[in-house]
Amino acid sequence: MRERLLVLMLAAGALALFYVLFFPKPQARSVGLATGVPISTDGGPDGYLATWQWLGREHIPRVSLRLQYDHLGGLLPRRRGNVLLVTMPQQVATRAAELTALEDWVSEGNTLLIVAAIDDEPPWSIATLDSLMPKRLERVTGLRFTIPANLTSELRGSRARHLDIRASGTLPLLGNVRHLETPDYLSQVRRANAVGGQLPLELAARSNDGYPVIWLEQRGAGQVILCAVASLFSNAGIAHGDNAQLLANVIAWSRAPDGAVVFDDAHQGLTAFYDAKAFFADRRLHATLGWIVLIWLAFVLGPQPLRPVPRQRQRVDETAYVEASARYLAAVVRPADAARALIERFLDSFRARFRLDETSPDGVPPAIWQWLHSQPAVSADERRELQACYANACAGERVNLTRLQNLLAQLRERLQ
Repeated sequence: MRERLLVLMLAAGALALFYVLFFPKPQARSVGLATGVPISTDGGPDGYLATWQWLGREHIPRVSLRLQYDHLGGLLPRRRGNVLLVTMPQQVATRAAELTALEDWVSEGNTLLIVAAIDDEPPWSIATLDSLMPKRLERVTGLRFTIPANLTSELRGSRARHLDIRASGTLPLLGNVRHLETPDYLSQVRRANAVGGQLPLELAARSNDGYPVIWLEQRGAGQVILCAVASLFSNAGIAHGDNAQLLANVIAWSRAPDGAVVFDDAHQGLTAFYDAKAFFADRRLHATLGWIVLIWLAFVLGPQPLRPVPRQRQRVDETAYVEASARYLAAVVRPADAARALIERFLDSFRARFRLDETSPDGVPPAIWQWLHSQPAVSADERRELQACYANACAGERVNLTRLQNLLAQLRERLQ
């Protein structure tokens, strides 16, 4: 049991070290703050599911954009007269090439509706790190947002019960829009400054201090509408004040008869393309890997033995050993060589015993064969058979080893 616990701790430590050093981690989110994601499929307070369903009931074409901005032209049935709803800050950063394609798409006659967390801080925006949002807003809208210097520190991060917004003037885009309202979120105050020296058209401003929060700017044949409040058209905010009326006016004023309303879901994490950062940040991946590791540890430490069971030593059977050796020799030694070795070993045993020379001085047959000829225990037929086997073996011809072995055994027994 102690060995299993030691293996468990070492394996868990090695896996934890590998996870910490080499595996990307999901971005930490503030506990208790995330209530939804601003995408068309989210039914939480910060999602756009209510707007998505409303467009469906009104038979207005709707598209969930799950690709980059440079795919807009190929996804929509019409090149002009479409409305794109973009929410900032974004979880998936926008590339510079995408912004160029987006600007060209707007200039062709489409509307870009941006709702950015500038004067409010919904929970999802606090957990989303998007340090490039001011730069992207400045490029697309031409506005730079700063905190007024004369604002007291108490008002810079005050929490308002509601953020009230009043429409500016009686423009057709603001028809029946008298009062806009956002949910109970942390309120900020930022002043917009035009980078090029000319401010866009102000559509609405804060009721308490008069700072503008909604602008309209023409871009070629299209336009850009910027709302400095990200929660204006969310599931929790669309039912407040005249928020729904303002969205309906924007769609009716800028959308062509066959145009579509596009939700930018891709840059909020709902993508149809492979995004390595989003893949490794998905908590389902980490949960799956955790279960795999847990099951693997249970398999290794459970039914699998940590050391092999010692086997009892078995005595080797001499007969089996001799049989295995004989099979090996029979497989690698030619029959002629084996026959020659058997006969020479048989003759050498008697030559050494009786001190017989290899050959006689006068060149007659070897002395061992003469000695066999003089032995009454060896018949003439057996001697001739033995000499014939030896001659065949020396010539490389096949010899009956079984018959030869029996003959040598009989002669050895008689000559002992």
